[in-house]
Amino acid sequence: MLSSCESVQWGYELSRRSGVGAGSMYPFLNELLEAGHLRDGWEERPPAGRPPRRYYRLSDSGKKFLRDFIASAPAVNAKASGDRGRIGRPVVEP
Repeated sequence: MLSSCESVQWGYELSRRSGVGAGSMYPFLNELLEAGHLRDGWEERPPAGRPPRRYYRLSDSGKKFLRDFIASAPAVNAKASGDRGRIGRPVVEP
């Protein structure tokens, strides 16, 4: 999401690309919305026969939150130590 932080992202695509199931992705997106880290909206003109999709876009605070999380992630910092730690779910605070 950070690599294309100015464009809109669809929840389904975020779930698919990250490998995180919808049951975890959507509650997390809602937490980010409530904390002000995301902005959202609805697709204005969906194709006939399909309901509108909800889109998400990082806010300025969301960009900082995501950069800070990535910088503190064990997998990013593991190169120096050789540790291959897993990245956990970030704690969202308003």
